[in-house]
Amino acid sequence: MKFLQGYLRISDLFSRPVMALAILSLPVTSLPLLSSLMGGTVVAPAAIIFVFALFVFWAPFRVLHKPLLPAEIKPLLVFVAVAVGSCALAFFLPIPPGKGNSVMRSELEGLVTLAIGLAVYLVFLLWNRDEAHLRLSFRLINWTGLAILAWSFAQLAVILVGEGHYPGWMVKFQTIWSTRHLLEIGFRTRVTGFTYEPSWLANQLNLVFLPYWLAASITGFSALRKVLRISIENILLAGGMVILFFSLSRIGLAAFLFTLIFIASRLNLKLLRWIQAGVQQHPALAWSGKWAVIPVGLLMFLVYGGMIFGMVALMAQVDPRMARFFTLQDLPRNFFDFAAKVDFLERVIYWAGGLSVFARFPILGVGLGNSGFFFSHLMPAVAQRSSEILYIVNEPAYLANVKSIWVRLLAETGLIGFSIFVVWQAVLWKAAKFLRRSESALFRTIGWMGAFVILAFVAEGFSVDTFALPYIWVSAGILTAASFLARQVES
Repeated sequence: MKFLQGYLRISDLFSRPVMALAILSLPVTSLPLLSSLMGGTVVAPAAIIFVFALFVFWAPFRVLHKPLLPAEIKPLLVFVAVAVGSCALAFFLPIPPGKGNSVMRSELEGLVTLAIGLAVYLVFLLWNRDEAHLRLSFRLINWTGLAILAWSFAQLAVILVGEGHYPGWMVKFQTIWSTRHLLEIGFRTRVTGFTYEPSWLANQLNLVFLPYWLAASITGFSALRKVLRISIENILLAGGMVILFFSLSRIGLAAFLFTLIFIASRLNLKLLRWIQAGVQQHPALAWSGKWAVIPVGLLMFLVYGGMIFGMVALMAQVDPRMARFFTLQDLPRNFFDFAAKVDFLERVIYWAGGLSVFARFPILGVGLGNSGFFFSHLMPAVAQRSSEILYIVNEPAYLANVKSIWVRLLAETGLIGFSIFVVWQAVLWKAAKFLRRSESALFRTIGWMGAFVILAFVAEGFSVDTFALPYIWVSAGILTAASFLARQVES
């Protein structure tokens, strides 16, 4: 016991700078050195280096010192058990050959990515063990976000002024942090930050940074001192929304729109209750109290509908894919034609392939990483129209993925795994709702942040299918830790 306490004191000292490095490295999604060590994968977030060190040398001793099993973690542990069971049973399924790839290797890679996500979640849960550590985490998130925005605005300046002709020093600087350089033709007019592609920049903004900045702006909380009642979170929120827009990630913008709709719905509910209460105070109008909400609700629907249409129309001015959405020429005959019209066909084909796997193995799926074995056999006929799909099908040793965490869960863990994962999200939603009722501004901020993260994840889940990107796990760990602490305060 004395050894454990002594080791904990030493490891706690080293955990602080290592955790700081983990948070500060969150923007980097494809670190070249780490990518080469992992066999050339593009999903190589730099933060997992530091998370791994904490997970091995610090987290186990922290758990031994004070066993911790919050209610929010239990559905996730059940999901992990189901995923492992699905992988084991997959050896009894008629899985077709996959260009020399083995089922064992594919499942191992899938389980490793899930283990990475679980490690990030547990480390952030254990480290944020009191309010002081939570505040430190948010200060580090602010500094990290500032670095993201500084580099992103530098890219945006080149895009707007220099039409994407980056100077040599910027190209070299980006190669330090990403396996994809700035001059790739498909992304020269889109902001990428430190990430591999613009949609991953939107993913990290939507699942960590914008939710915190927006929540802090709502509650008035700040991890740093305010100046003239303006917090650093207010400024970062404004800059983050600009960068999100110029990432031109349609899924990313939809995810943030979900957040705004949620805020608007809460404001509308308060406004409608205020109107009803005001009307009922006048005896002559009391009979119309319950009907007064109808014209107000209709007006709000028109206002918000117009705002959404205006946002999409504004994006169409800078994104040719959205511009085609507004043209009335060559009206699509079906959903695949519509997807092709807005440059979304490949994504829909990946989803269709994954859903076809789910339709054949609906209970437990085919095991993590195995849906790619079926893709060339189950892809829709419209896939023959896509040069990208044909390239992937004919690429040696490459298995297609489904490009959506939701479709992947259905295809690879079946209805059971998908349902348990959704239950975990519902438990986190309940925890966020609980925190929003707290008297602590810090806990209320995390409550709002948690709701925004979950809503954004619903949309972002249709763009990213890997467990290895750390952002949802970081926010889920912070939310779980805060909920556990708040329950201790109340008890």
